[in-house]
Amino acid sequence: MFMEICKAGLLDSFQDHGRQGLAHLGMGTGGCMDSLAASLANILVGNAMEEPVLEMHFPAAKIRFEKAVILALSGADFAATVAGISIPINRQIHLPANSELIFEKKESWQRCCLGVAGGWDLPIVLNSGSTLLKTGIGGWEGRALKKKDLVPLKSKEPLFFSEVNIAPYFVAPYTWYRAAPFHVFPGPEWNELSPVSQKQLMETAFTITPANDRMGYRLAGSELERLHQKEMRSSAVLPGTIQLLPNGQPLVLMADGQTTGGYPRILQIAEVDLPRLAQLGTGDSLWFSFLEMDTAIQLKQSQQNWLHQVAVGMQFQAKPAGSSI
Repeated sequence: MFMEICKAGLLDSFQDHGRQGLAHLGMGTGGCMDSLAASLANILVGNAMEEPVLEMHFPAAKIRFEKAVILALSGADFAATVAGISIPINRQIHLPANSELIFEKKESWQRCCLGVAGGWDLPIVLNSGSTLLKTGIGGWEGRALKKKDLVPLKSKEPLFFSEVNIAPYFVAPYTWYRAAPFHVFPGPEWNELSPVSQKQLMETAFTITPANDRMGYRLAGSELERLHQKEMRSSAVLPGTIQLLPNGQPLVLMADGQTTGGYPRILQIAEVDLPRLAQLGTGDSLWFSFLEMDTAIQLKQSQQNWLHQVAVGMQFQAKPAGSSI
């Protein structure tokens, strides 16, 4: 059983929750930009949350499934269709053999996660199936998918669906994506900013520039100034670290960001907000609000608890039409 790429997308790669615990060796975590959407796509098809998903950007690939398959889409809505039938996000979908999944237009957000029941048969490199594009490891041949790729699925259990079937129950994750300030903590070099720049950083919005990808987002806004210009030794950074570039503008590191950097680390975005940040793109604005560490931990735990509640709910799929979990 395999999935065929009939037309390549802009940047479609397999991603899971990344490679943990290797930063001291210079290996970043990587993995899904939106870990929440990836977890949901897996939960909806009965997989473990850590199973790799196909992370897609628009325009996305045209995909054919050789055999009948159970799948789910989460995150961005790219107006998916199969044989002219609209395929909604955040629902379990049953497709018959030789179904072609097409993405018509970007309805909302930036990154869509596709999960299939059983997952794909991918090599595990350093305990992860994630594609690390800059070094060419993991995922499918260490690269983005291209036309004529045939990616095998792990599931060998034959399914027999004669038509497209869309589950009546759905997941509503939007609480975690609502527009709000991004929760941050002061970075190690916060006090190197002038008082005026500290105020500007926390009280004005910044815009994501076209220079944005899986490694980081360059922001544009008020020009920020340091109290003293001095060289820094490279120091540890991680996804969500906000550095101050020499031009006075911030840079937010994302999933494929480096593990060390020599620019001042002025803020750190709370982990719970990184999925929401992953769904922003060029021209979108963000602003910041300080949060106590204890509260940030509680919010992250609440997000994880919600995912587990959804997983439990999926064990009771006989829901009235239109019900949510």
